Amino acid sequence: GTLVLDSPPNIEMRKYVQEGWAKAYPKIALSVSTSPGTQFIARIRTERSVDKYLWDVSVSSVTTAYTLYHEGVLDPLQPEFVLPDVKDPATWGGWDNVFMDQAGKYVFGMSAALKSPYYNTAQVAPDKVAQLGLKTLLDPAYKGKILWHDPLVSGSGQTFAYVLRTRLGDDGLRQLILDQKVVFMAQQDQVVEAMARGVGWIGIGPFVRAHLDPYLAAGVKVDVRAFGNDPAMNEMGTGGAGLYVYNKRPHPNATRVFVNWILSKDVQLGLANATLQDSRRQDLPSVSEPERQPIKGAHYLETQREEHARDLVDAIKFVGEVRKKPAP
Repeated sequence: GTLVLDSPPNIEMRKYVQEGWAKAYPKIALSVSTSPGTQFIARIRTERSVDKYLWDVSVSSVTTAYTLYHEGVLDPLQPEFVLPDVKDPATWGGWDNVFMDQAGKYVFGMSAALKSPYYNTAQVAPDKVAQLGLKTLLDPAYKGKILWHDPLVSGSGQTFAYVLRTRLGDDGLRQLILDQKVVFMAQQDQVVEAMARGVGWIGIGPFVRAHLDPYLAAGVKVDVRAFGNDPAMNEMGTGGAGLYVYNKRPHPNATRVFVNWILSKDVQLGLANATLQDSRRQDLPSVSEPERQPIKGAHYLETQREEHARDLVDAIKFVGEVRKKPAP
């Protein structure tokens, strides 16, 4: 009668899961907790060192999951699939499309979310973004007006360290940090609020538009757009929608119900609409704004796949090292 969930960091996602589950299975209590990845890993280690197995399932960061499965904490996910459509690889474009870990067993990426920076059209011209792409970030006109959800803390800004290093090179990323005086913010909500209020002109990290509803409802007039769907300006992320289950879990039956519920067609569509992040199910339409809809057949950088984990860590480390140096 209980399910213990390590919940998603995305507020809209967490709200949808909690409310949707309560309606679908009112007799199965949902115990929800959320904490940053490094803290959660430390907690798991401490609990298991004294033989406490308290968690059933996570809908959270895929990068956290890689550490957990390498430490023998997770079970393979496919044995939990019961619904015919859920266990059919064709539903997901093949298992290689949805399993993010190199073993192809443990870490399921539910969302296919294009991530590029966002800009306020009142201060940054769409034509300039279309012309310059990510090099817009290096335009001196935007010095001190670029906000980045700090990649040195767990969250939406981390993968951009790898994306920007790959696309701009070491010199370009160094220029962005030092010459452009990018402003690092500890929480993604701070980036969203600053963008909504016009304090920040370009935001790096969160899906800004997906978080603007409270400001729009309050009467704030703002036109914020993603840089576009060009593969050169994007990564394909999971948006915090990694799904994985724990071995020795206390409620195995409730876990199996949850896994099949959250991967079902109706719930995946509802989750996509709530977060404005497309599902990896092939039988669902795109819900993203036009500038974030993937180009069919295009290859996007997927920084959150385990094969890129070392490069991602190195890119984050590089950002930290550059920040220690004084600007010229």
